[in-house]
Amino acid sequence: MSYKHKNNSAFKGEIVSVGKNSLIYVVGQALSRAVGFFMIPVYTRFIAPTNYGAMEMIEIISGVLLLTISIGASDGMTRFYYGDKDPAHRNEVVSTVIIGFALIALSLVGLCWLAAGPLSMLVIDEEKYRYILQISFVSVWFGMLCDVGYSYLRMIYKAKLFVGMTILQLVLALSLNIWFVTSLRLDILGIFYSTLISQAVIGCLLVVGILRKVGTHISASLLYKMIRFGAPLVPSRIGTMLGFASNRFFLRWLGPADPAVALAQIGLFSLGHKFGVIVNRFINAPINSFWAPRRMELLLNGEQDAKKTISRVCTYATFISIFAGLLLSAAIASVIEIMATPSYRGAHVVVPFVVLSYIALGLETHFMTGILYSKKTKLTTYITILSLSVIVIWNIAFIPRYGIVGAATSNLAGYLVRLTLIYYASQRLHPIPFELGRLAAMSAVALTLYFISQMIVLHSPYVNLLVRTAIVATFPLLLYVVGFFHEGERKVIIDSIRKGGRMLKVPIQSILAN
Repeated sequence: MSYKHKNNSAFKGEIVSVGKNSLIYVVGQALSRAVGFFMIPVYTRFIAPTNYGAMEMIEIISGVLLLTISIGASDGMTRFYYGDKDPAHRNEVVSTVIIGFALIALSLVGLCWLAAGPLSMLVIDEEKYRYILQISFVSVWFGMLCDVGYSYLRMIYKAKLFVGMTILQLVLALSLNIWFVTSLRLDILGIFYSTLISQAVIGCLLVVGILRKVGTHISASLLYKMIRFGAPLVPSRIGTMLGFASNRFFLRWLGPADPAVALAQIGLFSLGHKFGVIVNRFINAPINSFWAPRRMELLLNGEQDAKKTISRVCTYATFISIFAGLLLSAAIASVIEIMATPSYRGAHVVVPFVVLSYIALGLETHFMTGILYSKKTKLTTYITILSLSVIVIWNIAFIPRYGIVGAATSNLAGYLVRLTLIYYASQRLHPIPFELGRLAAMSAVALTLYFISQMIVLHSPYVNLLVRTAIVATFPLLLYVVGFFHEGERKVIIDSIRKGGRMLKVPIQSILAN
């Protein structure tokens, strides 16, 4: 066997491994984030748009707190875990993250608990949401334990346990949500109660199980190093989140003067965003659950063809996210018309822009590889400031005139700037041959199919849904026709089709024989 053939075999094996493991995490990660999506029919019938908008604002505040108290804990744990070969030292990394970061986070959550009243008045103009904010802040602490625990399971490739825990969390959260909201009629308070209980149960189970395995050794010097590594990521992560969240605040401040009307507008925007985020939660996040630590392992271990693998995985992952986003964007108007009450119609207009923003965010994860490998995380802070400035200026300029559409396009503008800067900085530090031409070709074909699908306007939302989905579903076929796929990829596609045909042939022949 030639050296080249060995390399190709190893490369293909790595791609297959990424695909199989990512598919497992697609199930697990998607389920862990799916509560809000599955509850949309319940939310839109039992919760008024005003309270829905308030809930979204509270979740934004809680999300910022989570990013702050985490201090890049999961990224630091991954980087330092794979950077050390000694099992004892690796265990010390994990226990230091869990215990050290949890203690630091506890004090920050306590401060936020005390400030819940003023925060409620400042952000929502209603002091009555203070208690809900406090419940949410406690949930954040347990949420951080969940995130660290899930990150550890990914690092040690415990995919089945990961999926099992996420299914448990989903079942628990959904059951409590339905009980609190539909039976006890607690409105959004019931949603935050269910979040608190489900995250507390899962977080404690994960932490206790992991500490029993790795021990309770804490290294102050190691904790300091991980904080220095992770702290520069905090402004970047908060900036990323605020980029997606700031438009809610601008809709509140620059929209209708009546707070109830403004919150209703935020409710419409938030429903559209909840659909658009599917691309991130069901595609990008699950794939990166396996791939983010694996790519660091490949690079740090000096694996042959590591850069080629990273580049190709980026292309394939982006293909999946673009295809999913295309299907969602084409169908969303009909889906919302079918699922939601009339008071929520109009939310669909923001979805294509949100989808594009999350596709850009998915690409950013791959383009960030060079920055993380080189430990130059401070650069992300400067990039975040620039991109967030674009989003703020865009919101101020276009929300007063275009409302929720101006809010949605601000995310896209800011994240295209952010993506470009991250790619440039990362390539300067540790260049990786990403397939930019193929990424551009996919984008062009997808946009063409989307605009064609939107030309179809029929009276029935069900027929609209069927026809538009059928049009955009030709995306892979059209890519094949225009010569997007390499020779080896075309061979795999043809072989897969033939194999599928042979598998179908047997049962069909059996049916005809009877």
